[in-house]
Amino acid sequence: MAVRALLRIPVLFGALAWVTGCVTPPPVVGGQPIVPISPEVASGVWAMTDERNETFNAILRPDGSATSTWSRGTEGARGEQGGWSVREGRLVMKWTDGWTDIVQLGRFGYEKLSFGPRDVERDFPECFGQAIKLMDEGSQWVGVWRTSSVGSVTRGEEMFVCLSSDGKAMKSIDAINTGCWQVQPQGTAIYWSDGWFTMLVRQGDLTTSRSWAPGLNRDGPPSGEAEWAEVRE
Repeated sequence: MAVRALLRIPVLFGALAWVTGCVTPPPVVGGQPIVPISPEVASGVWAMTDERNETFNAILRPDGSATSTWSRGTEGARGEQGGWSVREGRLVMKWTDGWTDIVQLGRFGYEKLSFGPRDVERDFPECFGQAIKLMDEGSQWVGVWRTSSVGSVTRGEEMFVCLSSDGKAMKSIDAINTGCWQVQPQGTAIYWSDGWFTMLVRQGDLTTSRSWAPGLNRDGPPSGEAEWAEVRE
């Protein structure tokens, strides 16, 4: 997707970010990793930022598959799919749009280097930033989900929902398609900007939702229920 080449440019990430961006970074960026990353460390959920300092995540599974919650490309809430491996002590993520993200342990923590479809990975990266490995319980909800809409107009229509670790939510339908989510004692709540409310509950391998239309009493019957499945391909 060519749009990614235009969007994913130098980033800022907290107090340790480099304001010089991809054009004139300090020489420590992209050097040899201080400590090699093992496959055991690589597997899991990572948080990174784009050029707007907005968080996106990479969900790396033990089988080598990967999902990204970067939703500003043409796929929107479907995110990105790809795979990952560990090469020469570095975590290498390759995405279906042709981009490659590399995470390695540098002087100031984990650093992310991004290479476009035409780049050679050993050359200077298109953009760079920092990466954080997430270990909290809420990260189990981070990712891209497939479900069915329960709205009156779109009922039964396939819907994708992207949940990022910064609490942002995006769905693939409706004109107003953003919201926020948080883990609560009874489940994971999604507050949509269009007024809808969704409660997710996980029981074993089964994840289900109950959703209420704007203005409805959430102590009463929901507007609809649906099963949710994590997108893995």
